[in-house]
Amino acid sequence: MKTLEFLNAHLGRFAPLFWLLLLVGVVDGGASFAVPILLAEFTKQPISPQLARQVIPLITAALALSLTCHWLLRRFGEALIGKLSNELRIKLFVQAEALNLETLAQHHSGYLASLINTVAGSIGSLTGTMVWLIGQLCVVLALFLFFTARESIPLACANSAVLMVFVLVNLFLSKRIARLADSLNRTQATVMERFLDFLTNITTVKRLGVSEWASASIEADVKLNNKAIDSLQFFHANRWFLLHTIFYTALLTTMALLLSRVEAGLISGSMLVLFVAGFTRVQNLAERLSELLKTVLETDSYVVRLEHILAQPKHLGSETITPLTHIHLKDISFHYAPDSYQLRVPEFSLTAGERILITGQSGQGKTTFLSILAAQRTPQSGECLWNGNPYDHYNHTLSHSFAVVSQEAELFNLTLRENLCMQQTIPDQQLIKMLNDLQLSELLASLPQGLDTKVGEKGLRLSAGQKQRINIARALLLGRPILLLDEPTSHLDQTTEKAVIECLRAVSPKTTLVIASHRQALREICGKHYHFEGRVLLRE
Repeated sequence: MKTLEFLNAHLGRFAPLFWLLLLVGVVDGGASFAVPILLAEFTKQPISPQLARQVIPLITAALALSLTCHWLLRRFGEALIGKLSNELRIKLFVQAEALNLETLAQHHSGYLASLINTVAGSIGSLTGTMVWLIGQLCVVLALFLFFTARESIPLACANSAVLMVFVLVNLFLSKRIARLADSLNRTQATVMERFLDFLTNITTVKRLGVSEWASASIEADVKLNNKAIDSLQFFHANRWFLLHTIFYTALLTTMALLLSRVEAGLISGSMLVLFVAGFTRVQNLAERLSELLKTVLETDSYVVRLEHILAQPKHLGSETITPLTHIHLKDISFHYAPDSYQLRVPEFSLTAGERILITGQSGQGKTTFLSILAAQRTPQSGECLWNGNPYDHYNHTLSHSFAVVSQEAELFNLTLRENLCMQQTIPDQQLIKMLNDLQLSELLASLPQGLDTKVGEKGLRLSAGQKQRINIARALLLGRPILLLDEPTSHLDQTTEKAVIECLRAVSPKTTLVIASHRQALREICGKHYHFEGRVLLRE
């Protein structure tokens, strides 16, 4: 099962705690089942006045041990659920961030977030359930069969056979559940992708006045999902009924046999007490195990889909990036699909500290080229060399050498300070000066909490021009050796455009600038010019 493989691969630092808690579950199973065992053992003999004095301390000790195990399981086992889920979210986020833009573009970010959250939550929950269940079931089942066999070997064999039938029937039916669960997960994924797409763009829905269309689209997907839910639950109810019929048939048959043997004086009445208590306990644990198996199989589908996405080629090497001297791109060819248009770069080069302008009409490939240059997309052919070595020789430090300012303003739902600093410690005076240089002083003065004001999701509280300048400020403050700007003044008037140009002009000579723009005003600060013509990048 993929889910159990995934769990084993990602337990990490929690593995010792997991196995220790599993052992605690074994101890708890033995301690809790000790009560009916002790009662059955002591009531085999005629009841005497000393019985209570003999059995009560032992039962008290067993209950105290069980109580201690339960405390440990609730204190550390239930905490393990949340901690493991949170650690998985971080690990999976890091893996998702390493994917290239082609892979990310194939999957809605909201759906990917939902998938990661579902897998992390399910794995954490399953871990907690296994800690509580597996150990208890193993020891209770072993003790139940042992004491049953001590009284009647045929009865123990019969109950073993019943349990084996239960397991086999459960596994057989679970294969069918796995297919239904996969269908349910696919329709659920469609619903979540549609829902999250409209929800994350709810301001666009409002501005266009298309809420009825959006609601109807979600509702159509929900109907298909509800149908899949009904199919799964109908089969699950029938499965549950069949498995419990097996249990209850075995219980009634065995009870009738035991009563007849008690009546004939062949076994003690205490055996009947032990059997009913043990059988009920085993049934309860087996039922929970059946639910656990169902959840594992449902989670399998999510794990398979997530692993498929995260397994896409990342083209990362092991070497740490060296200080930039030059970058050289040669014979680059890139297309989004075999039948789509092709972008070609016969040759492109830059040296540290250069200012380069790339022009061309909209749709020629300027944005795509910048993403190739920044190692965010991988061309189908050609060479991308950093200081003479291919990009794929380097690890994640390659991407940390670029700061990209895209056409679309990308702000987080954080404070203005957090959006600008990105974990760096930057004095307020430096932040305020940067904002003033970009003519954002009026914006800062209008914010209720100044730098500590949240800007809203995707910078909802700001205008397009303000968001664009904050993006530029953030990129400058990151201090990366290469700054890539895609239409950095597209939302600005002439006055603010001049302010941005002056800021770029004042950038450290050690910083390399590559600007893609159709605005001629940026040409004056760039010493090297390239131009796209027919989706081919040419040196001017």
